This record gives sequence, C-alpha cells and structure tokens, in this order.
Amino acid sequence: MMHVAPLGIFGTIASQSAFSENSDELRRRVGRIPEGERARIAEYLRSGTPIIALMGFSEDVLGNKFSRTGGTAIMSDGCFFWRLDAADYVEHYGIEMPEDFISHGNSRKWVPPVLSREEAAAVDRHLGHLRRIGAV
Repeated sequence: MMHVAPLGIFGTIASQSAFSENSDELRRRVGRIPEGERARIAEYLRSGTPIIALMGFSEDVLGNKFSRTGGTAIMSDGCFFWRLDAADYVEHYGIEMPEDFISHGNSRKWVPPVLSREEAAAVDRHLGHLRRIGAV
C-alpha cells in the first residue's frame, strides 16, 4: 500500500464547518512563510493531482480574503495529501508548512509530479484505509 503523509493541518478530509474549528491553530501559523516564497508553494499545492474531488465550498476562516469552489477537495503529490484551499492559506497568510514538506518541495524545485492513474488510485486506497481507521 502506498504511504502518503497528511500535510499538517491541511491533511484532513473534513467539511468546511469541521475545518473551521482549526482557525486558532491557523492563526498561530500566520506569516511563517516569507512573502517571496508563497506563490511558488501555492502553485505547487494547486498543481497536485486531485485524489478526492469534493463539491464543497470553502471560505477563508481567518479574514475573508478568499473563497474556493471545491476547496475541500483532496490533492496529492504522491508523498503528501492536502486540501485544495491550502494553497490559498499559504498565498494569503503564509501559513507554516511542515519542514519535511518544504524540504521535499525544494528538492523538486517546486514542480509537482503528475501522478499516473494507478498512483492516484493507490493514494485514494490509502486515504480510504486512513478514514476507516479514523486517522484523517
């Protein structure tokens, strides 16, 4: 089974209302990514492979700077998985990302791999397993 790690606070499969409960944790992480680095990290997050396409609508829980159709969708690069709206939080607020993700992105020069159908299916199966055991 393929192993993909949750991308910190964004590595959850949750409705918008459930995710909004993380607003205090998000506030503690604001400004941790310098403005000059935010765009490339946000683009990487937006360019991941969609794994679980959800029709949910997400809204900024910090300052109403953005909203995103499908923002609760789950994306992956084969190593990590995250909510699509993670890109907006990085871009607008510089929300801190785990150091292993930053190292991984830097090693790839912030160009995400395109997952094959088989790789995406393996990530989906792994996420299904995590949901069954209550880990995400």
